[in-house]
Amino acid sequence: MATRTARTVASSSSLLRLQRPSARSAPSALPSPIAAPRLRLAMAKTGDHPLIHGLLVSIFHGPTLAEFQAQLDEPGYEPVDRLIVKDGEEIAAHLRLARQKIQVGSATLTAARFMDLAAATEYRGRGLATALLAAGERAAAERGVLVGLTRTRAPALFARLGWSVCGSHVFSTASPQAVLAELTAAAQAELDGQSTIFDRPSAEPIIVRPLRRIDLRAIVRLYDQHIAGKSGWPLRSEDYWEWLLARGGCERIYVASNSPDTTNFDDLLASIVGYVCVRQSRIVELIVAPGRDDVARHLVERVCADAREQDGWLIRHDAPATDAVHELFRRAGGRLNINQEAGGELFMAKLIDPLAALRQLSVNLAARAMQAGFTRPAELGIELRCGGGRKTSASGVVERFRVQLCGKTAHIETGGPSKHSIVLAYSDLAPLLLGDVGAAAMLEGRRMKCTTGKARQLASGLFPGGNWWRPPLDDLLA
Repeated sequence: MATRTARTVASSSSLLRLQRPSARSAPSALPSPIAAPRLRLAMAKTGDHPLIHGLLVSIFHGPTLAEFQAQLDEPGYEPVDRLIVKDGEEIAAHLRLARQKIQVGSATLTAARFMDLAAATEYRGRGLATALLAAGERAAAERGVLVGLTRTRAPALFARLGWSVCGSHVFSTASPQAVLAELTAAAQAELDGQSTIFDRPSAEPIIVRPLRRIDLRAIVRLYDQHIAGKSGWPLRSEDYWEWLLARGGCERIYVASNSPDTTNFDDLLASIVGYVCVRQSRIVELIVAPGRDDVARHLVERVCADAREQDGWLIRHDAPATDAVHELFRRAGGRLNINQEAGGELFMAKLIDPLAALRQLSVNLAARAMQAGFTRPAELGIELRCGGGRKTSASGVVERFRVQLCGKTAHIETGGPSKHSIVLAYSDLAPLLLGDVGAAAMLEGRRMKCTTGKARQLASGLFPGGNWWRPPLDDLLA
């Protein structure tokens, strides 16, 4: 069936109009020209929410009305965070931009999650999704967003606009009975002096109990301590935490305390040394105080005991690959899964403003240069190219940047070329800068070239990779 990609015929900021294909070009799929003479792309208004929800339910069979209301209640949400294509008064397509700040090493970046991209069945094949995605990038740029993030089942659509796979699904699965048996064996090993730090029982009693509203500030503190220096974790204010917990994405949240209840509020908060968020038999997020990996065993034990009582035959733990609980599950006969794709879904990212992102992350580059002991001053050029793809030769320089290392600082300038440079596809800059794929891995996979040996040395030190993780808690539906 012949169709025509919707094209822009007028533009004003993030608002533009799309010419509707003629009825003659696709007579069986188009509504009446009288009923819908034009398609227009606009920012949503409050009055559009019911129709948007109806469109999403018709395509995704969700979200529920409660979950959709939770989206509207998210701190900072505004109706204009949704871009829609309207045909008369009907909603033909939709995209939601969920803004958040993310931690990347010692820096923070303003990000936008591109979510709920959908087009009604009768409007598919006309380029509406591509137009929405491009308009979403422009709207995000106007709002100061530096990086776009998404979880998608349509990676080819995003890849056409320069997005790249960034991140992996990492989780362990094991029998709860086997994990409990392993914990019991570890306790016996402690008596024999053969346990690891993770297995070693705490010198102080640990009490695991359900979270209470009064404990929230302790959860905020533990989370903020945990994400320091990491990459990909979102910043969560206390208001956001309240919304996140009220949303109902998790059925149970337990805290670990090293003292019984006390009437002193400050002492009560200080006594909480860990927490775990659970959805059915899935450990969605488990965080303990710095240096207290021993507390994790108590939280895991409680979750596994619950799963056993509910006749659960498998428990899942989502966490970065370096998390100590993965080793516990492995010893219990479990399996560690690390895959870019899970259930047809991939993580993808794109730098909306590469220069601004590089400058924001310069504090990380300066620290890594000092840690690597590079002789300064030094300069590394970055050449971004388009075309060719990853398996063929790249063609056409898109942009050039220069990372100038001077003393204890790093400065980012445009222009070039530089004597010592790395050359890579424009789309591959996001996983490199965000820390998902390091320079060494990109070189090994032939996704990047170095003009000199010194460029290789500088790139390997400045872009180590392997530190990117997106926690699933923020994306769980009620």
